[in-house]
Amino acid sequence: MAQIVNQNQAQRVSPAQRAEMFSHMTRKHLQVDAPVSGVADGRVSFVLPQSRLLASTMLMVEATLTATHATLTTYTPGAFAPYSLIRQLRIETNNGFTPVRLSGRSIYFESLLSHQASVFVPTTVGNARDIAVQGVVSSAGGAANRVRFCVDLENVLNDRDPVGLILLQNKETVVTVTVDFDTIASIAPPAAGFTFALSAITVTPMVKTYSIPAVAEAFPDLSILKLVQEQVQTIPGAGVQTVKLPTGTTYRKLAFFLTDAAGAGIPDFNIPGDLELVLNQADTPYRIRPSQLSALNTVHYGMTLPVGLFVFDMSAFMGLPNFSGARDYIDTERLTEFWLRFNAPSAGSVTVIYEILSQLR
Repeated sequence: MAQIVNQNQAQRVSPAQRAEMFSHMTRKHLQVDAPVSGVADGRVSFVLPQSRLLASTMLMVEATLTATHATLTTYTPGAFAPYSLIRQLRIETNNGFTPVRLSGRSIYFESLLSHQASVFVPTTVGNARDIAVQGVVSSAGGAANRVRFCVDLENVLNDRDPVGLILLQNKETVVTVTVDFDTIASIAPPAAGFTFALSAITVTPMVKTYSIPAVAEAFPDLSILKLVQEQVQTIPGAGVQTVKLPTGTTYRKLAFFLTDAAGAGIPDFNIPGDLELVLNQADTPYRIRPSQLSALNTVHYGMTLPVGLFVFDMSAFMGLPNFSGARDYIDTERLTEFWLRFNAPSAGSVTVIYEILSQLR
């Protein structure tokens, strides 16, 4: 009988009360694991410890790039290096969900969608303490350059709202992180007279978790999972393009990177017409000029985003990304169609990165 009473009391706790009790009755843990070694064009994979409630996974990727040239003392790194060293990163659960599936470039773009966007911009100073750095020195005898970047993959909405936590402390739950590395050319493109070698690649994981609350009323709601994924679509030529997006989930962010046939970002002024989000082929709640959207993005993130990158951010609140309520989220559960529509100036491609909330059944 006492157990039934306790269960009924737990059911009567409001989400706000539950969140408040959780914040008072849990403790944050930061735990680093042993580095995992990898190679260019190879794969590393590891299982997260089955302990506590997972909030985020931070990966520190490090390597040494040796650049050799008979006369030149510097080389030009690849676009979006060193993040581009990752061909694809996946966080997968054994119940069929993939909370994260992104390329290194898209990881960089996703990292920029915060109020501290500028700290993720790569530098070329070899001994800097920056989040992302790749040295660019070369010499006749071979110059060793530091390659280092940090990937922080948040499962929760933000530091305030613990929505999206994953229960690791469960024998039936297995969370696996897999990193597929690209070739050396992804961060050091071939150039006349240059020889490049990549060595000592390591991935050091660190997880941020919360302890399990002692009472049921303080246990967080685990019925919602945050997913961050991407899709790429070819643009065959100039004209109106429609990208059909998955329905049945709730969208918090929608970023898209428009490139020409050579892979370069398309400038705002080259894109004719408006950028649109379309619901059920008829309702268009978002219609905005490219230059206006990029200006709005600059206000949200405190820096100008890379050319060709645009973001419809439904999570921004008074200029602060990630901290809004659910008012502006786009719920597509009852929609049959959800489109991104724009007018392309030429052939190329569009990479769409979306952050969505999925209700676990």
